Amino acid sequence: MTRAILFDLFGTLVPGDTNAERDETSRRIAAVLGVDPTRFAAEVRASRRDRFTGHLGDIPETVRTLAERVGGNPTPAAVDSAVRQRLALTRRQLVPGPGVLDALDRLRGDGWRLALVTNCSAETAQLWRETEFVTRFELAVFSSTLGHAKPDPRAYLAAVVALNLPPASCAFVGDGASGELPGAVALGLPTVLAATPLADPDVDTADWAGPRITSLSELPALLADLVPDQAD
Repeated sequence: MTRAILFDLFGTLVPGDTNAERDETSRRIAAVLGVDPTRFAAEVRASRRDRFTGHLGDIPETVRTLAERVGGNPTPAAVDSAVRQRLALTRRQLVPGPGVLDALDRLRGDGWRLALVTNCSAETAQLWRETEFVTRFELAVFSSTLGHAKPDPRAYLAAVVALNLPPASCAFVGDGASGELPGAVALGLPTVLAATPLADPDVDTADWAGPRITSLSELPALLADLVPDQAD
């Protein structure tokens, strides 16, 4: 098969949480670290790009750095507890949405090669092999490991090059967070908005004029025309 699909993760294959939910998680972790919860939640939001590109180090280093930025000096035990909370949260988030695994299995059964291209912090990369996704994807590109996050072209190209396919043969499917759709289009990837119930509710995709789906089950019919198989 000479065609592939590059999938976003959060808001596409697993539910996207809201800004309010993310802040609440940060406030709970702040209590463990002994820092001001409001300031810590704001710092976590502000550090999103640095966390997603791995610039803050591994999970314990990231937790300690963020706590210190808001005046904290957490003990090793407090950092360890916060890390366990972060991993537990991410583990709960990495559960496939309804119908997602069936849709992926159908695509693989039709011969599509599947790759993941996700913006994420270190927790996702660490836990990926525990998920039900791992056996279904040929490869996974994590921004925190790569050092580049969508819409940086290097994020998509890492998968395209590894698959050894031209961009026109690699569809990108995502919920539109972080400007990922225009970033994919700029590289010549056939691009589809996943406007499903899993999508991040805080993402505004009103200006997207390209193909869209409301369920991953719609992908086979849509992509059959959008990404011609060069082997046909």
